[in-house]
Amino acid sequence: MKSILLSVLFLVSPFLLMAQDATENWVETEATILEVHNKVKAKSTRAFAMVSFTANDGNQYETQVELLAIPIFGTTKAVNDKITILYNPETPQLAKTPSKSFIESYAMYLLIGAGIIFSFFNLKKAWAKRQ
Repeated sequence: MKSILLSVLFLVSPFLLMAQDATENWVETEATILEVHNKVKAKSTRAFAMVSFTANDGNQYETQVELLAIPIFGTTKAVNDKITILYNPETPQLAKTPSKSFIESYAMYLLIGAGIIFSFFNLKKAWAKRQ
């Protein structure tokens, strides 16, 4: 069983590495947000923005990109805000926001977790004093 899993991992890993380098030649530019859409589901929040930007070829393009979203609340970005995006110079309609650092992506979750742990210990102390 281990050998099968290792074989599959060995066969799939080159494709995963290629996917990571997919935006290597993409161009960074500034875009203006035209619309913002928050999609809140039970366990996750995702935010998308319709943006407009001028590519290196001089043409104006509109496309949708995903924004950093705060759980339950959505994004802090609003219409007419300027954001940095990466776009494919061969197909400018393909764009995305640059990857964020670990802290930017998960800081809210870390703060929520720290708050829960802090509250748990305070409740435990209060419960111990009561008895």
